[in-house]
Amino acid sequence: MASILITGASRGIGRASALALARAGHDVIAGVRDAEAGKQLKAEAGGHLRAVGLDVTDPKSIRAAAEAVGDRLDVLVNNAGIAVGGVVEALDVDELRHQLDVNVVGQVAVTQAMLPALREARGRIVFISSVSGRVSAPVMTPYTASKFAIEAIADGLRVELRPWDIDVVLVEPGSIDTDIWRGA
Repeated sequence: MASILITGASRGIGRASALALARAGHDVIAGVRDAEAGKQLKAEAGGHLRAVGLDVTDPKSIRAAAEAVGDRLDVLVNNAGIAVGGVVEALDVDELRHQLDVNVVGQVAVTQAMLPALREARGRIVFISSVSGRVSAPVMTPYTASKFAIEAIADGLRVELRPWDIDVVLVEPGSIDTDIWRGA
């Protein structure tokens, strides 16, 4: 079965994906920021899941996760994300930076770190975007900006990695009742 790293696996889409793929027999590496959430996820999933500490904004954490993945990775699912809302005129620019750091820069950093293992496997990169990556919504501009950016990065990366037969996939879910939106 495939080896799959999922970032942001503690909750929401990442958690549901990690559980479903582990239960299907894949070797899931669940990237979590909270060790306790990782333990709960592992207990729920059974034998095909291991949790690794992964904060997509921390270079040391990313390097440690790459070491935990090893020399071969079939699939990287860039799922970690946050949702910052606000009217642009009143937006705290530090919150905008944090939004982009998690949802864009972090995904690029993780992808860069995992590329050697993905090349070895002729793997696949999946970016979890959103319909918000296609249509901007007032009061959610920071979030939609991050999703527009990740769509552009995925489009460029798809062409750049073609010589290595690494597929780059973009998933654009609509509204899903997850805790990211309950806390936004």
